[in-house]
Amino acid sequence: MLSALPAIDIVVIAYIFAVFVLGGLVKGVCGFGIPLVTVPLIALVETVPTAIALALLPIIISNIAQSYECRQHYRVLGLIWPLLLSLAVSLGLAVQLLGSFRPEILALIIGVMIQVFVISQLTPDPPAIPQRWRFGSLVGAGLSSGLFGGLTSFYAFPALQALMALGLGRNEFILATSLFFLAGSSILGIGLLAQDIATPIHLLLSLACVVPTQLGMYLGELIRERLSQAMFRGITLSVLSATGLTMIARAITA
Repeated sequence: MLSALPAIDIVVIAYIFAVFVLGGLVKGVCGFGIPLVTVPLIALVETVPTAIALALLPIIISNIAQSYECRQHYRVLGLIWPLLLSLAVSLGLAVQLLGSFRPEILALIIGVMIQVFVISQLTPDPPAIPQRWRFGSLVGAGLSSGLFGGLTSFYAFPALQALMALGLGRNEFILATSLFFLAGSSILGIGLLAQDIATPIHLLLSLACVVPTQLGMYLGELIRERLSQAMFRGITLSVLSATGLTMIARAITA
C-alpha cells in the first residue's frame, strides 16, 4: 500500500505524477512534449533508464488518443510515411546501444540533446521543404532521429523540425506528431524490454502514470484555446533548458 512506503517515496511518487501532469499539459497545448518534459525532470530523482521506462505507456496511450481525435486528417499519413519508416529502421537498430552507456554519460548526452532541441526551437520557422526534396529530407530526418533516439531515447530532433517544415495545418500537425511519437515510443519500448532496461514493474508504474498524463492533456486542450501559444512555448522551452543544464551539471560532477 502507498501508506506503507517511506515518506520520501510518497514525495517522489507525488513529484513523478506532477511531472506527468505537466507533460500532458504541454502535449495538450502543443501536440508533443511528454518525453521531452518527463524524462529529464524524472531523471532528477530517479535513474535515466527508469525515467525512460515510466514514460512509455503515457506516451503510447496519449498519442493513440490524439491520433483518434484527429483521425479525419488521416491523409497526412500518405505524406509522412517515409519519415515513419526510416525512423522505425534506424531506431530499431540503434536502441540496442542504449543500455551500453553509464548513467552519468547517458544523462550528459540527454542534457546536451535537450539544449540542441531548445536552440532549434528558438530559430525562425524552417522554410517549407520543396516537393522534389521532400522524400529525401523526410528519410534523412527519420534516420537521424532514430540514431539519436537509440543512443539517448530522444528521437524528436531533427524529425520534429522536418514535420514543421511541411507546412501542415494545426490538426494535421498534431496527427503527424502523434503518429511519429507513437511509432517511436513503441519501438523504444520493445527495445528496452528486450534489454531488461524496462521491467514489468516499470510498466505497471508507467500504467499508473497514464491518469495524470491524461489529466494534463485535458487541461492543455482547454488552455490551447485561451493562452497565447508563444507565451506557453517560451515557458516550456525555459523549463526544458533549465532541466537539461541541471542534468549536464549533475553528470559532470558525478
